[in-house]
Amino acid sequence: MEGAGYGADCVSSWLAVWQCNLSYAQDPGQGEARRIWARVAFAAIDGAERAGYPTWQADASRFNLRALLIADLGPDDDPLWDPDRLASDVLAVLPLSLEQAAEWAADWRTRSRDEILALRTCKNSLSPMKVVADQMAEGPVRARIDRWLKLWPELP
Repeated sequence: MEGAGYGADCVSSWLAVWQCNLSYAQDPGQGEARRIWARVAFAAIDGAERAGYPTWQADASRFNLRALLIADLGPDDDPLWDPDRLASDVLAVLPLSLEQAAEWAADWRTRSRDEILALRTCKNSLSPMKVVADQMAEGPVRARIDRWLKLWPELP
């Protein structure tokens, strides 16, 4: 499918596969198998992203599912289920520095659409960290997440 010119139908098909597997990954009755369902769901959202689904939306979806399973099943040796690795992955995709986000958040109603979208991307990407921040190890990554989470309520 590489280079095949994707359309909305292809994105929709991938998102349908994501949604189906997401439902199993979220089902407490599936126990540890939820991690397997999540991996299949991640493959589907990766396909949707390759087909044109916005990266920031795909990232937010992946981060939310990872946080849910870390909260429900606990961390393990796999980096996908490590709250510190999740935090690093979240920080890596934020489109703004903390300082820039704080400045823009102060007067976000006067900002351009693109600037507001950048602030929303920060907020949506950081949301899963509210669930698992307390499971992180103390250190510089935890300190950065804590500073971002203090700003989180001010983001639009």
